[in-house]
Amino acid sequence: MDLDLNDRKVLITGAGEGIGRALALAFGKAGARVAGCARTQPRLHALEEEMEGKGHLFQTVDVTQPDQLQEFHDCVLEQLGGLDILVNNVGDIGKLATFHELTDQDWRDSFEINLLPAVRLCRMFIPTLKHSGAPRIINISSIAGSRPTPIFPHYSAMKAGLSNLTASLAQTLAEEHILVNSVSPGPVWSRSWEKDAQETVKQTGKPLHEVEEEIKRGTAQSVPLKRMGMPEDVTGLVLFLSSDHASWITATNFTVDGGITQNPY
Repeated sequence: MDLDLNDRKVLITGAGEGIGRALALAFGKAGARVAGCARTQPRLHALEEEMEGKGHLFQTVDVTQPDQLQEFHDCVLEQLGGLDILVNNVGDIGKLATFHELTDQDWRDSFEINLLPAVRLCRMFIPTLKHSGAPRIINISSIAGSRPTPIFPHYSAMKAGLSNLTASLAQTLAEEHILVNSVSPGPVWSRSWEKDAQETVKQTGKPLHEVEEEIKRGTAQSVPLKRMGMPEDVTGLVLFLSSDHASWITATNFTVDGGITQNPY
């Protein structure tokens, strides 16, 4: 299937690692022009070195700061000349804790990184997306939004909010033909898992690679396909939703979780 994403202009938040990085590379390989942001310049520089194609833009941005988002918005419009696809990917579990261990600040921090940047970027770029021939907003949510556990309820609540915002925006923007969908990955290897592995290394003294493999094997036991997801497992669906093949799909949340959710409806 030819997705035909040549010269599509794509913005991806949290592009320095994990799913965001995999998406940037996949869009670049598909011929799109990518604007990516992350907090750390070294990660963005490493990504830029691997990107295929030309005309990309990578900028250090703290997405919790409105002025930095506005500056990034202005740079995207100046250098890319518009936008076709907005991928709100940035997110962070934050504190691995139960409800009783979380403070008001933990909840505020989760809101500031997991939900509010998407709200702000949608508000900023909707006027531009209206001029696109194939406008898309794709929000990277999580199955934690629909399958909460006692751990990190603040993160689960924010991801539920992001999926809810997706359906609401899709209705609001339907007359403008801006398609809005969300993708909810299951346990995909990311910085949060890396942090967990590093903490285990400190406590046990085991080699990092050994700890990482133990985590992946243990997590895989809860997945019907018996393996933990990798960032690249998410890219195919996101690229499909960005293509003309998905021109009658909106207001929908898609799970990519190795069969965990098992929702037939």
